[in-house]
Amino acid sequence: MIYRDEGQTMQGNFIANSNRFSRLGFHYYNDIDHYDEASLDFWLPKLKAAGTRWIVLFIPERAEIPEIFLTRLINAGIEPIINLQLSLSNPPNPELFRQRTAYYQHCGVHLIHFFSRPNMKSSWSVSDWQRPNLVEHFITVFCGLAEICIANKIIPVFPVLTPGGDYWDIPFLKESLRILRDHYAQSILPNMVFSADAGFQEHSIDWGKGGPAAYPSAGVYSENNPDHRGFHIYEWYQAIIRDILKKTYPMVLFQAGQWSLRTGPFDISSAESRRQFFRALTLVQQSVQNHSAEDELPSYIVCCNFYKLPTDYVLSGKAEKDEKKKSAFFKTGKTTVPNRDRTSEGKTISPTTINLAIRILNSIFPIILSALSPDLQQLIEKMIAKFKSVFSALFPSGENQSDYFLIPDVIELLSEDQRQLIQQYLQTTNCKAGRNLNEALTSKKVILVNDKTLYPQNIIKQLQSNNCQVRTLSVSKR
Repeated sequence: MIYRDEGQTMQGNFIANSNRFSRLGFHYYNDIDHYDEASLDFWLPKLKAAGTRWIVLFIPERAEIPEIFLTRLINAGIEPIINLQLSLSNPPNPELFRQRTAYYQHCGVHLIHFFSRPNMKSSWSVSDWQRPNLVEHFITVFCGLAEICIANKIIPVFPVLTPGGDYWDIPFLKESLRILRDHYAQSILPNMVFSADAGFQEHSIDWGKGGPAAYPSAGVYSENNPDHRGFHIYEWYQAIIRDILKKTYPMVLFQAGQWSLRTGPFDISSAESRRQFFRALTLVQQSVQNHSAEDELPSYIVCCNFYKLPTDYVLSGKAEKDEKKKSAFFKTGKTTVPNRDRTSEGKTISPTTINLAIRILNSIFPIILSALSPDLQQLIEKMIAKFKSVFSALFPSGENQSDYFLIPDVIELLSEDQRQLIQQYLQTTNCKAGRNLNEALTSKKVILVNDKTLYPQNIIKQLQSNNCQVRTLSVSKR
């Protein structure tokens, strides 16, 4: 059944109810390894403490989010947005897609987003990307699945476009809207919502504020003049929607607070990017309170989903960490891993110093020994061997391939000192590193950053129950 009466559309009814609640949301992990109850036990209290109303859940085409996971979120008052990873050039079988959407509707889900970033070359096969009617083909494929969603009482989310992109997003959106208006005005449009990538794109939060009316000369691929590529992208998209469809449509914001799509896991965010993040977070958190209209999120914004989960750092609401307190914490030298008898302390001496000391022993002492008697040589050789053994035990160098450095999932919370410590450690040792718990569980020794806020408790317990030797690495005193 496809709803046609605008007063009875799923879109209208759902959005009317949603606007009574907070519009704050977060993206969950971009993998399938965190849909267990232990991970939810760790994150659900933090999500609730932040006042979270929405959460974006990534899931590949051939995987399925467990019903208990979705049920617990919904019972906690958090609305899931399913982000299905589907191929545009090889879309799913319609019947399988029907079954999948019916499953999520049964679980209590209302919104499904799929076919992300269709204006990027990487989203298509080579032959499809070269189509002269690419946008028309995209709308045909999208609407075929969107009709299935609507029949199953699921609201399809128009795919998020990459700001700029390989196919400039503004003309891509305009052409899409014209086709929707001309061919799907009664079937799809009344029952869907639009979306936008509200990442900063390396600009301040005020970049492009006011929309095209404020910057009528904004051009394509301009680098210095304000345009739509920033947090206020929703004003630009909504202006285009109103111009073509002659009405305002609901919109979901993704990737809010992300400084750049090119930001890697160990890139150090600038103080400015952190300030912009908390300005955006404060704006959304206060959007249900009384404040000036100038700073208010428009009512057509259904939700604003931030790219990082609400860790203790985010919940604190501070753009600048207290470095003095953080340094004092690391200087205590105390391990943060439970069961201290199973855990060795991380030493503050650097791996470079350790390796250098042993190389000096190997190069200098043979010269000294050559001038001594055989008996004295043998005695001193035994003493050197014992010294090396004790030295290596006290200050492990991580050169053993059985060692594994388990990098925190919440890497954006690492301080600059912690990031530099990890980089230095990995550059000076042969230690394997990654965020793969399965790899860590197969290692004899697992190395962690000495900060209990960076690791879920269940990971520590799993390592210990698997007889992994756990040690922590701390920031050195200065």
